[in-house]
Amino acid sequence: MKKLLLVIPLALSLGACASLQTAWDVVTSATVSPTQIIVAANAFDAGEASATQYLLYCKQASPAPSYCALNTRQAVVSAVRAGRIARNQLEPYIVSGTAGPSAIYNALVATVTSLQTQIPTNPGVSK
Repeated sequence: MKKLLLVIPLALSLGACASLQTAWDVVTSATVSPTQIIVAANAFDAGEASATQYLLYCKQASPAPSYCALNTRQAVVSAVRAGRIARNQLEPYIVSGTAGPSAIYNALVATVTSLQTQIPTNPGVSK
């Protein structure tokens, strides 16, 4: 009976490892086409250009408007850096014409979304 009590937790833990391995295989084997990567990279490039103009405007503005808050500018800089890393990691897949990992692609898309929400689109209009 004691041996049975020892075997049951061991069997359950091995079963959990098998399902974890399956989940890991699904995540790491998912890919996106080079065309999707190009579209996301171009969207990031546009977002990066907008972020650069936003940061230059905030640097030159005196006094700095409320939409140039320090935490907003830091979030924009962090998003641009993360996007550059993801884009640079995806470029070899574009050049070779092979499918790239979806995890990096998803990081790039999340960066583009972050830039779209962080940068004010029409700062001159007050609500």
